[in-house]
Amino acid sequence: MSYLSVILIAVIEAMDCFAVATSIGLGRSGVSRLKATVLALSFGFFQGGMTLIGFFSGTLAKHWIHDLGSIIACAILCLLGAKFILEAFRKKEDEHKIANLGFAGIVLLSLATSIDALTIGISFAFVEIDMVFASIAISLAAILFGILGFEIGNRAARFFKSNLPQIIAGIILIAIGIKTIWQPLMP
Repeated sequence: MSYLSVILIAVIEAMDCFAVATSIGLGRSGVSRLKATVLALSFGFFQGGMTLIGFFSGTLAKHWIHDLGSIIACAILCLLGAKFILEAFRKKEDEHKIANLGFAGIVLLSLATSIDALTIGISFAFVEIDMVFASIAISLAAILFGILGFEIGNRAARFFKSNLPQIIAGIILIAIGIKTIWQPLMP
């Protein structure tokens, strides 16, 4: 597989990280830039790590991992999205912040966004590829798009004076979660 193909796959894999990070920034979640950077680094670690795990596991459990992973990712993202929406309606207009994103939340979001990377890694087991380059490219793309997404969401949220950004953020997370279930069902 060419290096250009690997870079394109890395960017595509980073889109979920971008969307989740944008949602967090847009949701005025009270997440500091430092915590957003830790989240982006976690995205990169999990994306690269899951790609390697998938590569080394090969085809042993391909269908089981993909189906179960989609369900887990959907549940995590939908629950987080629902929390964003509920918090938007529970709080007054001047209280937009949801609970601060802790270590467990960072790990769960990173895991949820890296399920596809596991599947990509499995597919890499069947092609000639430089796995060191692939895992580094996927990790770096996730980190960069995670930081970029948070900044875009955070800056966009400053223009709103209502709970609308937090509701939109919740809807985006739920849509990403549903996509993880819907995609495997498509022929």
